[in-house]
Amino acid sequence: MTRVETKETQMFRKLGFAGAIAGSLLAMGGVAQAKEKVVIGQLNWPGATAIETVLAEIMTRYLDAEVETISAAQEALYEGLDKGDGSVDIVADMWTDHLPAQMKDYVLPGGKETIILNATPYLGTEGIFIPAYVAEENGVTKLSDLAKPEVAKLFDSDGNGKGELWAGEVGWESTNHTAVRAKTDGFDKTMELTTVGTPVMLAQLKDAIDKHKAVAFYYWTPEWIHAAYKLTKLEEPEFTGYTTESAKGTDRYNPQGCYTFYQPQERNDWLEASSIKCGQPPTRVNIAHSKALAERAPKISQFLKQVKLNADDVNAWILAMEVDKKDAKDVAAAWIDANKDVIEKEWLAGTQ
Repeated sequence: MTRVETKETQMFRKLGFAGAIAGSLLAMGGVAQAKEKVVIGQLNWPGATAIETVLAEIMTRYLDAEVETISAAQEALYEGLDKGDGSVDIVADMWTDHLPAQMKDYVLPGGKETIILNATPYLGTEGIFIPAYVAEENGVTKLSDLAKPEVAKLFDSDGNGKGELWAGEVGWESTNHTAVRAKTDGFDKTMELTTVGTPVMLAQLKDAIDKHKAVAFYYWTPEWIHAAYKLTKLEEPEFTGYTTESAKGTDRYNPQGCYTFYQPQERNDWLEASSIKCGQPPTRVNIAHSKALAERAPKISQFLKQVKLNADDVNAWILAMEVDKKDAKDVAAAWIDANKDVIEKEWLAGTQ
């Protein structure tokens, strides 16, 4: 007997066939899968913004990631990485030597080991800088030179007999480090430490360089000023270790070391009790990502572990963003286009 199909039967048969085809395509990878969502925790300084944008662009182009960002206090971002719930997957500019508690709790053996760092950090530096022409023309090369009245006079812009040195902004930990350096080296008697806002200080720096005058200031790398101006970092004795309890358990602790620094909240006599007889060592700066991201997106994790940044590139990115006023995405895209060999053969090795 011949079976007669109704229109409804024909419709369901066709739908069933289409569903079977769709299932086969999915099994063979023929249907596009959802992009991997990745959340970068934003930090509030230009270097971090530049690195975040470069990483986001590479993950979007090469690793089919859907990248989002979230802003929060630093401590909260590392807590998010530790949780592993996808609220924060990456922190792109972790100054690891400034974060001993987070390193002990989340990174190092003996802790939770819930945060993974890239294999090769770039090095950030801090110190007291002057224009290179001041060093070359006056023989000023050491930080301790500022304790000499004849040297301090070079930096006296208001005629009161003392030079000026920008120590950093009010509230910065580094500003307190500069105060301890001044006390230890004796230039607290020859130099006035100023704490104007960073934009004011940068305007003063530009004016001084335009007029070929002397200026002294605390600063760090990476930052755009090192790409824009020729600067000299004043020399200090070699670092031999941090001495305080907070440094115990780290590879830079040495009870006989040269660097004793207390925070004002640690003790009321922090300035008197602190002594800095050497330079601050370069700070290792890493890209951090969560163990949870490594488990759910191993290729993205492999990429992040293989990224190898250098401070000169970061300086140039910041200069383009902050001085040339270029959009961070445009800066990132241009750099990626010009450095495909490094990105594809080194940073992305084994992920494609």
